[in-house]
Amino acid sequence: MAIPSRPWLLRIMLGAMLFALVLCSSCGKRAAAPGLGYESTLPTPEMAEEAIEYEAASARKESVDAAKSPLSMSAAEAATFTTPQIIYKASLTVETKSTSAARQKVEALTKEVGGYVSDTNSWVGEAGQEYVTITIRVPVKRFEEVLGRIRQLGQVKKESIEAQDVTEEFLDLAARLKTLRLAEERLEKMLQRSGKLADLLEIERELASRRGEIEQAEGRRRYLKNRVSYSTITVSLQEIGTAVVAPAGPYDVMYHLRSALRLLVSSLRGILTALIYIIIDGCIVWLPLLILIWLVVRRQRARQRE
Repeated sequence: MAIPSRPWLLRIMLGAMLFALVLCSSCGKRAAAPGLGYESTLPTPEMAEEAIEYEAASARKESVDAAKSPLSMSAAEAATFTTPQIIYKASLTVETKSTSAARQKVEALTKEVGGYVSDTNSWVGEAGQEYVTITIRVPVKRFEEVLGRIRQLGQVKKESIEAQDVTEEFLDLAARLKTLRLAEERLEKMLQRSGKLADLLEIERELASRRGEIEQAEGRRRYLKNRVSYSTITVSLQEIGTAVVAPAGPYDVMYHLRSALRLLVSSLRGILTALIYIIIDGCIVWLPLLILIWLVVRRQRARQRE
């Protein structure tokens, strides 16, 4: 670049460059804090509300990401992802010589395998047969063994086995609980900060709502875990018996006379009812038809005479 030979031109160029540098420095300061000028930069209430909303959104995102991550789960929850969670139910109808003895064997078997009896009903039928229905809960690992030993109590008349897969519901509950717990922790941290009374009350309401949802989800998970761990078997026991035949009594003549008289009266009532219907139907349908036929025949005879 050629240096101008005139001193006054050099001074003008240096002054222009200095002015440009000062102008750029001033614009940079204003761009760093737009709209604030030389006023105080303390946060406003609107900025605080935006910060709270940002914190809540970040908490939700982190909760969902943590719930989806298998690394953030406990060993028991991680095992749920690899082991199918199935609820087994069975129902058997067994015919045996003695329902009382069979019932005692079922109760002893249930206690032996570490289960328990949840319901029992018994009654006697019209033919004198005794019926027992007993519902037991047994560990799922002994389910097939218990079924096999119950079949040996007598002749199996009916049997059904049902398997309900609840693995997907377990996964949904685990993710939901993880999300709710992380949201609860974030709300507790927000509650510890100082702020407006209205904001604190709103956070407390949200925290109580999250804790209620956590209790519901945990209760549902405990119920499903119990149903998966203990299978349900309903056993209907019926006794093999003979029909009870009533002994023959003395011949009662008056009983048969009264029965015959009632039968006669019933027959007469039926005949009288039939006649009433025939007469009424005849007056409405058959009588006009007979009159019409009689008029037609009479007219034809009168023409023949003429």
